[in-house]
Amino acid sequence: MGYEALFSPFKVRGLELKNRIILPGMNTKMTKNKHDVGDDMIAYHVARANAGCALNIFECVSLCPAPHAYMYMGLYNDHHVSQLKKLTDAVHEVGGKMGVQLWHGGFSPQMFFDETNTLESPDTLTVERIHEIVKEFGRGARLAVQAGFDAVEFHAAHSYLPHEFLSPGMNKRTDEYGGSFENRCRFCFEVIKEIRENIPDDMPFFMRVGCIDELMEQVMTEEEIVEFINRSADLGVDVADISRGNAMSFATVYEVPPFNLPHGFNIENIYNIKKQIKIPVVGVGRINTGAMANKVIEEGKFDLVAIGRAQLVDPEWVTKVREGREELIRHCIGCDQGCYDAVINPKMRHITCTRNPMLCLEYKGLPKTDTPKKVMIAGGGMAGLLAAEVLKKRGHEPVIFEASGALAGQFTLAGVSPMKQDWAAAAKWEAEEIGRLGIEFHLNTAVTPELIEEFAPDHVIIATGSEYVAPAIPGIDGPNVYTQYEVLKGEAKPSGHVAVIGCGLVGVEVAELLASRGVQVTAMEKKGVGTGLNMLRRMLMNPEFKHYKIAKMSGALVTSLEAGKVNYEITDRKTKEVSQGTLECDAVVICTGITSRPCEELKAKCEASGIPVQVIGDAAAARDAREATFEGYEAAMSL
Repeated sequence: MGYEALFSPFKVRGLELKNRIILPGMNTKMTKNKHDVGDDMIAYHVARANAGCALNIFECVSLCPAPHAYMYMGLYNDHHVSQLKKLTDAVHEVGGKMGVQLWHGGFSPQMFFDETNTLESPDTLTVERIHEIVKEFGRGARLAVQAGFDAVEFHAAHSYLPHEFLSPGMNKRTDEYGGSFENRCRFCFEVIKEIRENIPDDMPFFMRVGCIDELMEQVMTEEEIVEFINRSADLGVDVADISRGNAMSFATVYEVPPFNLPHGFNIENIYNIKKQIKIPVVGVGRINTGAMANKVIEEGKFDLVAIGRAQLVDPEWVTKVREGREELIRHCIGCDQGCYDAVINPKMRHITCTRNPMLCLEYKGLPKTDTPKKVMIAGGGMAGLLAAEVLKKRGHEPVIFEASGALAGQFTLAGVSPMKQDWAAAAKWEAEEIGRLGIEFHLNTAVTPELIEEFAPDHVIIATGSEYVAPAIPGIDGPNVYTQYEVLKGEAKPSGHVAVIGCGLVGVEVAELLASRGVQVTAMEKKGVGTGLNMLRRMLMNPEFKHYKIAKMSGALVTSLEAGKVNYEITDRKTKEVSQGTLECDAVVICTGITSRPCEELKAKCEASGIPVQVIGDAAAARDAREATFEGYEAAMSL
């Protein structure tokens, strides 16, 4: 498909974009020591620009030392200019364009502060300091020009300082910067004027805003949002980059939407605002395919489309769409494990991706090996498949041996749950990619010590995954007691009232799957229902459980099973008093007892034969898919 609308040029002031695709500003955590740009950041942006993305927007830059969270770059001195100039020069060299987000985080980045930071939010700022911050935005804009950026973006959304001033729910000031709508807009209008005065007339000025202010006691009305954008346009803003969400409420799920939210969930909300404002818009919100991106441009709902996580997963997304090779795109599944979760995890040095463990490591490339090896991969789940793909691209000879009748392992089962069709599609894609790359694989073939000896590999990667081992619960062998695998595979279809025991990462989805089929479900978990879910997924669990009418029993330790009964005990957190109870039900589904498959015999054979061996993914320890695919990548890169 040609997608003429999507690949039509667009001009704003003196900037000509070759198509309508933008890489939005997304936190990568790649900034070095708050002040430096490394080869990894440059390679990350160059990869997307080289694929044809029309405009890359560099993630939030701090405009002063006070709120300069450690994971962001600064833009308030000459050193920052010299560092960022390396980035813009590299992107320009491959024909790309660069914008930069001018940012003050307000209260939001507190968890990323160090001892040098000062919290600055509307309730803490003096009028004098407000005036200083306005000037700092202007200085940042001026330095952005010196650093070679082609556009600037004022970040006035997502509960950062400008949004805090705008929102009646966050701005409780009673002076000229709070109270009335006019007063709440004052800070942003002063910043906009200052930015415009410090950039050339032909330089485009974007502004990130929300299409809805929601889920707080007091919010901006739609009329106020529209008036704010239109008056901002009168002051020099050229394009409204319309997003959604805030960090003060459940609405945070809309900032980095997980798979629970449908593709394009925000299109009509953005279009509603677009129809009422006088400037072009950038739209965003789980737009993964060329067809959907082209449609929103073609129908006039967006003028530019932000393709964010889709370009994280596949840096060649634009090229593949333009050339009609969409079947080769590795698509985002909305898991949030490598992007959002990595941002809020202080142990993660940079973001990553379940489906693209090379994210933020583009600078390493896939160097060809000088010593090709025949590598036996035991297990064709996601860890084994990613290892095989990287090995093949580097010039090795991987051969996959999978004990079951299909590749992609448990990822296929994950795609059975409601709203997880993208996961099933990803499992299918990964299996097809093995064929496209010409990688040899054998199904229904378990690796044994004898097979290792017969195959005589140069290296072995054990990726045999995990298995179910029945927990020691009296009565677990009774009638109408099933495992999560039996339900997900369709081998068991319990009905009536079903108790799901062990409602963590998988149990929650099994509960929702059963409930979506009309089953009455009680979710039981000895810790807390939803334990193990990432933050945004867990936030969505409660409304989903309410929708499906799933009952929750957190803190319930199952002590035994009887025909039609689950016996349990609950320990009061405060008094430590233990109470016992019985839940009557028609069937039980066990979602605990998942452990690594034993591989000691295979390791021993390798060691005895002098064959190097690595154990990766769930075979090393039962965890999530992100860790499995990353270990597959690391194993393949180490050879």
